[in-house]
Amino acid sequence: MASLSQCRNELRSIIEELRDIEWGVRHDFEGIGQDLCGNCINRVAGRYDWVLSRLNNVNQNRLADWILGEE
Repeated sequence: MASLSQCRNELRSIIEELRDIEWGVRHDFEGIGQDLCGNCINRVAGRYDWVLSRLNNVNQNRLADWILGEE
């Protein structure tokens, strides 16, 4: 099972890749709805940003206690 830190790093990588794709769509294509497509990709990346912010707020010590039933 992946650690919380590994999940955060993977999510950061996905967000960065989505931002790169968004930039490419907006700048490398023309006349095919690039703004609509870029906006859609941006919304998805924004949702992942929200998830990442929630993961960053997780207290690993409390989570470990909860998993072990030591609350």
